[in-house]
Amino acid sequence: MRSKFTWMLTLVMAFVFQLSLAQEKTITGTVTDDAGLPLPGATVLVSGTSQGVSTDFDGKYSVNASEGQTLEFSYVGYATQKVAVGASSTINVSLAPDNELEEVVVIAYGQQSRKKLVQSLSVVSNENIADIPAVSPQELLQGQASGVQVVNSSGILGAAPVIKIRGVASISSGGRPLFVIDGVPLNDALVTAGQGGQALNPLGDLNPNDIETFTVLKDAAATAVYGSRGANGVVLITTKSGKKNQDTKVTLDVSTSWSQSTDEFEMMNADQFRQFIVDRGSAPSVDVLPQGGFDWAENISRTGFSKDVNVSVTGGSEKTTFFVGATYKDQEGFIIGNNLNRLNARVNLTHDANDWLRLGVNLSVGETRNDRVGAENSTFAPFTSAYLQTPWVEAFDADGNFVNTGFIANVLAIEALDINDANSFRTTGNIFGEIKLADGLNFRSDFGIDRLVLEEFQRSFEINSPGGFASDIVNQQNKFVFTNSLNFNRTFADVHDITAVAGMSYEQTEVRAITVTATGFLSDEQINTISASTPGTTNNTFTNSRLVGYFARANYAYDGKYIVEGSIRRDGSSRFGFNNRFGTFWSAGGAWLVSEESFMDNVDWISTLKFRGNYGTAGNDRIGDFASLESFQGGNISNYNGISGLRQLAAANPNLRWERSESYNIGFEAGFLDNRISLNVDYYNKRTSDLILNVPILQTNGGLNSIIDNVGDMENRGWDIDLTTVNVQTQDFEWTTSLNLGINENEVLSLPGANLDAQGRRFVAATTSQRAIEGNSVNSFYLIRYNGVNPQTGDAEWLDIDGNPTTTPTSADRVIAGDANPDFVGGFRNTFRYKNFDLNFFFNFSVGNDIYVSGLRFTDNPNGFFNKRTALLDVWENPGDEAFLPSFSSPTFATFNQRSTQQLKDGSFARLKNITLGYNLPASVTSKLGFINGVRLYATASNVWTIKGDDLEGIDPEVTDSSNNGRQGETFFTPPQSKTFVLGARLSF
Repeated sequence: MRSKFTWMLTLVMAFVFQLSLAQEKTITGTVTDDAGLPLPGATVLVSGTSQGVSTDFDGKYSVNASEGQTLEFSYVGYATQKVAVGASSTINVSLAPDNELEEVVVIAYGQQSRKKLVQSLSVVSNENIADIPAVSPQELLQGQASGVQVVNSSGILGAAPVIKIRGVASISSGGRPLFVIDGVPLNDALVTAGQGGQALNPLGDLNPNDIETFTVLKDAAATAVYGSRGANGVVLITTKSGKKNQDTKVTLDVSTSWSQSTDEFEMMNADQFRQFIVDRGSAPSVDVLPQGGFDWAENISRTGFSKDVNVSVTGGSEKTTFFVGATYKDQEGFIIGNNLNRLNARVNLTHDANDWLRLGVNLSVGETRNDRVGAENSTFAPFTSAYLQTPWVEAFDADGNFVNTGFIANVLAIEALDINDANSFRTTGNIFGEIKLADGLNFRSDFGIDRLVLEEFQRSFEINSPGGFASDIVNQQNKFVFTNSLNFNRTFADVHDITAVAGMSYEQTEVRAITVTATGFLSDEQINTISASTPGTTNNTFTNSRLVGYFARANYAYDGKYIVEGSIRRDGSSRFGFNNRFGTFWSAGGAWLVSEESFMDNVDWISTLKFRGNYGTAGNDRIGDFASLESFQGGNISNYNGISGLRQLAAANPNLRWERSESYNIGFEAGFLDNRISLNVDYYNKRTSDLILNVPILQTNGGLNSIIDNVGDMENRGWDIDLTTVNVQTQDFEWTTSLNLGINENEVLSLPGANLDAQGRRFVAATTSQRAIEGNSVNSFYLIRYNGVNPQTGDAEWLDIDGNPTTTPTSADRVIAGDANPDFVGGFRNTFRYKNFDLNFFFNFSVGNDIYVSGLRFTDNPNGFFNKRTALLDVWENPGDEAFLPSFSSPTFATFNQRSTQQLKDGSFARLKNITLGYNLPASVTSKLGFINGVRLYATASNVWTIKGDDLEGIDPEVTDSSNNGRQGETFFTPPQSKTFVLGARLSF
């Protein structure tokens, strides 16, 4: 009986199994958007299982499912759609876009739906940065976000850019925003000796290919939760990750590129220079001058060839997501001797251990080897040397060997023979755990690190430095961050939506530097300092700081229409004075989603409308680790009669505290015609008080005559505007346009009263040409005004203090003549898509800023034997001549190059920053390529066209001094940006 029952049960089970197999079938179809355009990478998931696929480049998919099961179709930015499997084996789906305000964005210590935001922030998504050939992460931000100004300080690989969010917020303290990657605040101190004349980029070791999005936090409601570090703005970087239930996807991106200089001075050749010397009366004839000639400017530039290889593996299961990426970059700059080699690897992993515990790790390691060159204001810098070198001086002797060219160095020999390396190894990342304590309540513990080791080694050989020279500087920076937080997100009675976060953070930063130098080498074969006969500098330094912060933020939304939010943070920092170790920072704001009101139901042309406003405070702790302490210098540097001594360097100020910013922001977000037109507008006013400056004091026994203190006030006010339009949208063709503007006005409100100019205004001088002036901009150019060459007399003329022409101006005739800060900056993007083709071009621009080109005081100096620009060949000869240079016989000939507005130029420009043409092979082609399921071919060009003033011929307008806030917009033979052309292919497996 039992055997009979077993036989019957087996038969029934086999029938059921066969029936289930008969019901399962292959479902195919296409996923498109509401305009009929395919959505590549959309997720198709069989509900309740881990079975799922992604659509190909044509939006097509194929998945096995049974009748009665449900397929879920999802895509970022579109509403998820569910379709039950029926008798048909074909299911085509058109996904509708989510309301823009429902987008989830990254904010400080969490995420928030855009609908509930009261903060002012800009999001730069991956689609806007994917094809930009960037060396550093900051380059991807340029022109992409309203109110954010990014200026590449030079065309040298690895140079530090300058970033300002809503203007300059400090005079002497650091002006950089805080960068946070995957929740870890990064080290961004310039841990470099400025080798080559320019600081290295503090974020240069991070791989731009790993970045998914940037979120720029701009107002106090967004930054106050970062307390004493948020006054300059915060940039949140989110790296790439996998998705749950996503098939493993391998992407290989290979590209090659070549770069050239965007612009260079037009200098005299040897024949022109010899004749000019004769014409000015410095030689009787060209025959008595040295013969020969050499084009130095042409020989220090080249076409730089580079290659990039980027591979990533991404995917996920029901419980685990992963992203693994690696990049190799071998980059050759357009300046001889300038090369960069970088290898990066990243692992991002999350795992749901069970229904209440989630674990994760984000880890990046990178090694960068940078063969550097001098940037500016150095006779060892290629562009400085090439412009100033007398053009009859040659680089080689008759046998083709390098020669020593004297004071203006032979930069060809330097870059061919000398060693000038900056090698770094950096590890950044975090590990975290999240525990679900209750419905909507999670606890997260996060430990992050940022460790950087940088070695800068220089070795100058005999022909360039008689006796030889060597220098080795090792900088090590370690940062540890430990954060615990509680996150709450619940909705009550369908109308009360509460999101909150509270926690504490502890940070510890240590910086150590060791420097050794030496001269006197027996042979160029000896490289290290130990081989030299004469030791030079031998020292080490160590600094550290600690920061503990307690923070909270709560957001309440009623009925999805009325939102209020508040945040608070209390920071304690070792950087501040003993009496001001702790400070409290806060914000409060609200928003009204008008488009959700019932009276808007019949207003069809308005899709979304939201008003918001906030007020709050933040701080700036970029004051150095020991600024509040009394400091001394000892050892051999302070020796007394050959015995180690001690001298005071700075006085103690136990009351020193952070620079404090108070700001308010009001704005609105609007969408029209089904969000075909989106407009965001913000007005802000930010007042910075307790500026940190040197204040005069009575001289002490140590000879000190000043002390660092909190004095002075500054204000930034302006507008941020973002406009996006979908101009055309059909099944085969789409055209979108976006424009962003950042309008800013900076004013110094008060300064200590020690220094007064001729008009009785207080000021703080930063350079000979630039100062912060009370009642004016923090970056005001203070110069004599140049009036040009008088056509009748042939004399150069300037204006005196009263505006009258004069040929003998003095320093008392200086006035405010310009501003290094622009009136507005922004970006303009157009994207076209036609079937499998896409074209994207992007302009960035800056309007209303001035730049001081200090190098013109040398190239436009008609005296001496430094080379000259060809502009000096335009000499006044007869009455009525409109000439550049005064008459050779004019008494102003010798003073023509004095510091004045003659070297001050309008730095306004618009630059075609990036243009990309791409083509995605159709699935009908890739299906024949075996395991390859997607191919994208692309060509990109950067910095290929610049619109600028005529007086900027040969001058790159995108230049600045990155050393401190008070030297913005100044340049001394700074190498220009490069124009770059890229050809690449992206393959998916």
